[in-house]
Amino acid sequence: MLATSGQSVSAETIVPASVPNRPIEPDPVRNLALGALAGLLLGVAFAVARQALDQRVREVRDIDALSDRPVLSSVPYRKDDDPHALYLDIDPFGPQAEAVRRLRTNMMFVDVTTGKHSFVVSSTLPGEGKTTTAINLALAMSDAGTKVLLMDADLRHPSVATNMGLEGAVGLTTVLLGDAELEDVVQRWGGTNLHVLASGETPPNPSELLGSTKMQDLFDRLSEDYDFILVDTPPVLPVTDAMVIEKLTGGMLLIVASGETRKRHLSEALRTLETTETHIAGFVLTKSPPQPSAYYNYYNGDDAPTRPEGARKRRRRPSRRDRRMQASRPHAEAAARARADRARLTESSEGLEFRARSRRRIDERADQS
Repeated sequence: MLATSGQSVSAETIVPASVPNRPIEPDPVRNLALGALAGLLLGVAFAVARQALDQRVREVRDIDALSDRPVLSSVPYRKDDDPHALYLDIDPFGPQAEAVRRLRTNMMFVDVTTGKHSFVVSSTLPGEGKTTTAINLALAMSDAGTKVLLMDADLRHPSVATNMGLEGAVGLTTVLLGDAELEDVVQRWGGTNLHVLASGETPPNPSELLGSTKMQDLFDRLSEDYDFILVDTPPVLPVTDAMVIEKLTGGMLLIVASGETRKRHLSEALRTLETTETHIAGFVLTKSPPQPSAYYNYYNGDDAPTRPEGARKRRRRPSRRDRRMQASRPHAEAAARARADRARLTESSEGLEFRARSRRRIDERADQS
């Protein structure tokens, strides 16, 4: 077309082209910056989504968001050990034992406000540590010189006697049915001030039995004989036994398991307790992640700065911490001896006589039926 019109195109080099010293694409610096920014945004979005979708109670603030009642203590999870371990006996200076003692102290303040020296220990669902907490709290209170009664009112799945190695064939139901006297079925835990009333045989109507007049008369009698009463009951959501017996006590201690209890289950349990006008004395967060601190390391001997490392270990002057550790050693040895004495007393002639008497009463009931 240009040729037919008599025109032509000419080109002139102004600046000669040069070979670039680096590739134009890809740009590593720019791509890394964009990738880091995108990863940061995705991480933030994932964290927010996980926080919003996480329906399990994990911290104390999760309980505070659902109820205005206080969290009296947080018991750390015990790794690689029996979940029903007695912390006060196995590790008297461990973090679990200290958490139970803190719970005991806070319960004393709650006791002043309620005016009653008895509490129900329950949870939202099974497996949250209510029985373990009740046993260890009773042991801690008895160590303080208080005459304590631990009653197993979980007449559907009793476990107090099993966890403590006591006779559970006779107990609360035996007394309520009139087949035995109270003095014959209450068992003393070793040489301590702790007394245990097992559940006895499983009845077909636990709720009616716990809400009967005989149960109220029995509880009034026990309140006069003991300084403090702890009642282990079934969970709140499956059955109503805990709410029935709470009317006889000063309130309910609700156990919540960290990482296991769902928020909707806790909310439903709180609505149920509010409907039945059940007084919640406080919460206990069990199975919480352990948080190492210098206080626990003081007892466990895990304080790193006091342990020289390497092949060369120089002698140093005893510090104040070392002197305190040395001073606490006799207390630890005394606690170990007390545990051994309680174990021997459990298998003594008194314990064997109680078991024989219990078996005789069971056989008599079987013959009568």
